[in-house]
Amino acid sequence: MKDRRKELEKRREELVRRMSGLSPWIQGSVVVVKRVCGQKGCACHRGGKKHPAMYLTGKEEGRTVSIYVPRKMEAEARVWAGNYKKLKALIREVSEVQREILKLREEEWPSTIVRSAWRSSGRSTG
Repeated sequence: MKDRRKELEKRREELVRRMSGLSPWIQGSVVVVKRVCGQKGCACHRGGKKHPAMYLTGKEEGRTVSIYVPRKMEAEARVWAGNYKKLKALIREVSEVQREILKLREEEWPSTIVRSAWRSSGRSTG
């Protein structure tokens, strides 16, 4: 039992270390859309090929918001958004490890011992 707990704690530490290496990050999804440019003489205004533009989309106060990503920052924005997705996955993994640790503690301490300790501390068991 203690070996399993140590194994889980070691796994948690490794996941947290991996989380610290994921910086910077940004919440949202990178999308590329085709759009008409601002030059009136361009073929895109006459039905020609439209120009790709990158946006970062995400939710703010329950509404979808898009932020234009300048060409110079496209690679960075993709990395940041990717880091955020990796961070969320690592948080889920850490939470799962924590659940396993709690389950072990539940097995280590029978509920009667926990209840008697709770009562002796003056707290109600409800």
